[in-house]
Amino acid sequence: MIGQRLRNYFRPVCLTNKINYVERKVGFGIIGTGNIAKFHADCIEKIPNAILFGVLSKFQSRAREVAGDYNGPVFWEMEKLLSQPEIDIICVCNESGLHGATIAKIAKAGKHILCEKPLETTVEKIDRIAEVVKSTGIQLACVFQNRENPEYKKLKTYVESGSLGKILLCQTSINWYRPPSYYEGSWRGTQALDGGAALINQGIHTIDLMLDLMGEVALVSGLVDTLHHPIEGEDVAVAALKFKSGALGTLSGGTALFPGDPESITLYGTLGNIVFRGGKIVSSTVSSIHKALTVSDEDPGSGASDPMAITDQFHIAAIEDFMDAIRHDRVPKVNIDEAKKSVVLINAIYQSMGNKIELKK
Repeated sequence: MIGQRLRNYFRPVCLTNKINYVERKVGFGIIGTGNIAKFHADCIEKIPNAILFGVLSKFQSRAREVAGDYNGPVFWEMEKLLSQPEIDIICVCNESGLHGATIAKIAKAGKHILCEKPLETTVEKIDRIAEVVKSTGIQLACVFQNRENPEYKKLKTYVESGSLGKILLCQTSINWYRPPSYYEGSWRGTQALDGGAALINQGIHTIDLMLDLMGEVALVSGLVDTLHHPIEGEDVAVAALKFKSGALGTLSGGTALFPGDPESITLYGTLGNIVFRGGKIVSSTVSSIHKALTVSDEDPGSGASDPMAITDQFHIAAIEDFMDAIRHDRVPKVNIDEAKKSVVLINAIYQSMGNKIELKK
């Protein structure tokens, strides 16, 4: 059973004829030492029944440099990290184009995997990941933490309950900005390790929410270009979409669009519209939704101009969901099939070059 190894660490205690469990802390390892790796480490530290047992850096010099940043040992040899028996879950936080090869090594070591987005840069690489995971019997989830946003969950409930009527049009924008320093001396924006740029790195989170709301895309026609930054991938992108539901959609994104606007999804239905911007529902012409809108000082954060200007609460919820999925042998919320959907669409936009592309089932 997939969760057997973790369940071995739960000690049964009989209370009023019920079996409860006293948990030992679930052990984590992290591969990568960049900003998002540190973010994962901070989140793990805030989860009461989780503990970090090791971090992997590429080089010994880098390991020594960042050792003080982590509440756990820093390794520079993957085999040593994977050989730690206390580690149950490995968070993959290295370059996107290396996820597949990294996941293969982790899976063969029998560790469960929580991978940062995107799961990989191409559909073909994701299919190979699926084969490896299936052959080893471990669990894998991908981090699309914005699905855990309570405001997004409220938006999805409105859509699924029919409050907007039949959805006719979805307008999605991730018109962000990154300064030139963001790309200088970095793997970001390279074809080999980023697989593109603005859509597959920054835009993918909002694209994931769009697909979760609207369902899969049947036809797409897109244009991408590099208009400002000296990178290989795109820094401006647009696309026209036809969803399998019959609804139409538009998508725009970029990292050259100074000063950067909060990401948004606007839905138009037969009963009215709703605007979700910067992680919040900000307006609706549907009377019942409009009346339910509340003014809140809480800011879920937007990466419009700063990649780390985000709350940690959604990441924590995503990590806890994966821990629960392993313990109870259930499918995590964002499994391989879910994580693949956004990459299917983004790859199709890259391939389109203005032509109409029919997405495969």
